[in-house]
Amino acid sequence: MKSIYLKSVKGMKDYFDYDVLIYEYIENIFRKLIKSYSFNEFKFSIIEKSILYNKNFYKLNNNFLNNKMYSFLDKKNVSLSLRPEGTMSCIRIYLENKIFNINNLNKIWYIGPMFRYENTQRGRYRQFNQIGLEIFGSNNLISSLELILIINKFFKILNIEDLFVLEINSIGILKDRQKYINFLNDKLIENKSFFIKLGIDKFDFSLFRNIDNNNINYIKILKNYPNILEFLNKKSIIDFNNLCKNLDKLNIKYIINTNLVRGLDYYNDLVFEWKYKLWKNINTICAGGRYDYLIKSIYNLDIPAVGLSIGLDRLMLILKDNYIIKKKVNKKIDIYIISYYNLDTMLLGLNICENILNSDLCFLKIYHNYFIYKDLSKLILNVIKLNCRIIIIIGKREFLNRKITIKDLYYNNQYYLSIKKNIVNFISSLFKIKN
Repeated sequence: MKSIYLKSVKGMKDYFDYDVLIYEYIENIFRKLIKSYSFNEFKFSIIEKSILYNKNFYKLNNNFLNNKMYSFLDKKNVSLSLRPEGTMSCIRIYLENKIFNINNLNKIWYIGPMFRYENTQRGRYRQFNQIGLEIFGSNNLISSLELILIINKFFKILNIEDLFVLEINSIGILKDRQKYINFLNDKLIENKSFFIKLGIDKFDFSLFRNIDNNNINYIKILKNYPNILEFLNKKSIIDFNNLCKNLDKLNIKYIINTNLVRGLDYYNDLVFEWKYKLWKNINTICAGGRYDYLIKSIYNLDIPAVGLSIGLDRLMLILKDNYIIKKKVNKKIDIYIISYYNLDTMLLGLNICENILNSDLCFLKIYHNYFIYKDLSKLILNVIKLNCRIIIIIGKREFLNRKITIKDLYYNNQYYLSIKKNIVNFISSLFKIKN
């Protein structure tokens, strides 16, 4: 078989060894945190009908997702897509099951893989993992504040809050944005040749998201123009000012970035992003905003909403880069059983393992090694490097003498016991000594 067949698909990230432990560590912390806020978990399908994402919600929609989706026809010629994001799946469940009148299901969270056909970069994969939060049914600032508070607390628990900056902005309602777009388009078209001379020729002059362009020259030029906050309606301005005041009261640091917009056109008013300070370009770790009119455009139900998502892959990289995670994840093995001499020793090792895990010591982590090794002493040295507490050896000598060897690495003691002895009680006594 050629080696090319053994390579993963481009953009699909494999996780193993410490990466799996890091993923579980982050997920467990978030699960515990979000449970205290009474959020309900949604587990939705990886495949959705493409029409869920193809619907033109607003005139501004430019098929941002459609161009990046993995879509295909099933046997009945129905277009299906691997989910590119989680919000639409949450809305689909919410509406399909008619649970919008059940108050305790208004706060939702999810975790899992999403898929977008994008250029792969560090921390950006075509299969990527997200944690998401959605709150349906509230259009006041409390729901927005609650989400910001949760993420702020989450980063504090992970001890990484100082590595991020929270950027916020208000993009108003559709009419506000259209006024700003018309103004901006006139300026862009008027100065198109000038922009091209500066090397700014890779953006569409009709798109609202151009204000989020990273070109330095473009950013300098935009500073000479009025920003979007000057085009907002009175209510949007009041709401945004109230949010800022309350963030100040809660001692949550933030920056108002008037160039901040979200990649999906269904957002309105508040948008926000947590950006990692040490990465220059693709540095957004968590982002979200309000989408108060999205459900109404689909189902004609006036259900306001706010949501966010966390890039789990990028968050894992940050924890690893800052050496925060190694002390947190537990790869340590409590008991290491070596029994590969013959089938009888392997079966004895299996029985010892089961007896321990069926007892009050079921919390212990045990590795039963029944694989063939040529050098036992070398294997033991490798086990010691794992910071293991106890090694149980059932080799040739033990088999012939109907004994087992127990090495207590914590106290540097060794015991040679009959197989008839109650091994579980003996192991229990060793751990009690440590306690």
